[in-house]
Amino acid sequence: MDKVEKYSQILKSLILKYAELKPSYSNNEWQPILDSEHGEYLLLKFVADKNGESKNKYPIFHFRLKNGKVFIEENNTDSDIVSELLSLGITENDLLINQFA
Repeated sequence: MDKVEKYSQILKSLILKYAELKPSYSNNEWQPILDSEHGEYLLLKFVADKNGESKNKYPIFHFRLKNGKVFIEENNTDSDIVSELLSLGITENDLLINQFA
C-alpha cells in the first residue's frame, strides 16, 4: 500500500470513528463525507431548526489529502487530532494545519 492510500484509509477510519460518537440524546444528523478521488474527508453535523425543517451544516472535521500531505482544514472538537493522526501513522512532515495546498 502506498503512502497516499495508507493516509486515505487512516482518514476514513478516523472520520467513521468520530461519526459513531454522536450523542444519543441529539437528533442532529452526522454525515461522513469520504471522497478519496478528490482527497476530501469531512464529518458534518446537520442541525435542524426548532420546527425540524431547515438544517444548517457545521463541519466537525475537514481533512484534505493532496500531494501526499494531510491538511487539517478544520477541527471543531476538543480532541488532540494532531497527536491522534501521528499515532495512526501519518508522519509529522506530512501533516499540515490550515495551510493551502
